[in-house]
Amino acid sequence: MTVEITLTTAGADATLFDLYSDIDGFTTPFETDVPVASLLAGYSSALVPDFTTIIRVQAKGDCVNYIDLECTTTTTTTIVV
Repeated sequence: MTVEITLTTAGADATLFDLYSDIDGFTTPFETDVPVASLLAGYSSALVPDFTTIIRVQAKGDCVNYIDLECTTTTTTTIVV
């Protein structure tokens, strides 16, 4: 499934993010080291597992905050936070 994820804001300490799916309980990232600039510009991922309903966008490094985003199971989904 292809999903476009767009963050409207990110903390100053957040530079890289890992992306997780609820399919496996957010245990294994389907994307790693996604730059904050890509997420702020709108990041498209074709690696989102089918039937994902929630994507976890988790910061790496000193800041490990995350946000859970709902998505639909259409071919292309845009998530803006």
